[in-house]
Amino acid sequence: MLSYNPTVKLIVRALMVALFLGCIYMPYGMFGVLPLFTFSNDYSAAEDVALKERHGGATVPSKISDDMVIGENKPFASAEELAQAKKDWMWCGFCHYTAADAPHRIGPNLNGIIGRRVGSKDKYFYTEPFRAAAKAGVVWTEESLDAFIADPAAMYPGNRMRYAPVTDPAKRDRIIKYLKAYAQ
Repeated sequence: MLSYNPTVKLIVRALMVALFLGCIYMPYGMFGVLPLFTFSNDYSAAEDVALKERHGGATVPSKISDDMVIGENKPFASAEELAQAKKDWMWCGFCHYTAADAPHRIGPNLNGIIGRRVGSKDKYFYTEPFRAAAKAGVVWTEESLDAFIADPAAMYPGNRMRYAPVTDPAKRDRIIKYLKAYAQ
């Protein structure tokens, strides 16, 4: 039977722990997310109240059906336009949820983003450019979302969004309509 020197055992165990921790942290490191340092921010509670006021105190349905967003005076004119928007959103959906009760993914939950202060979702660690925008009171509008999706690095240098800019204005418009429809 092999016997190992206690020092070798200690080194092997330390390497195994380091490898395990590295594997756990790797997805976060690849996307620039810092899971250990998520904290509440100063603006989330006020923004949540403002979101409820924008809805006139009415509760937003937990499940939004496609019929609720297609038609006159609704975000989408046709089922085909909605289907294309869902395809466009698919790439965003890998990092972001839109449901009110959903947690954050790699990126923050985007529920209620339009009209909300930039960088104000609770329990998400925003980069310095987003925290500075929140402190300055910058609010997401359809126009600012369009500019951000067109070139995230130009609008907020140093942000962690790893997706390439969306250069097609029609695609950006469909993504914003999707947010209006499903991220109320």
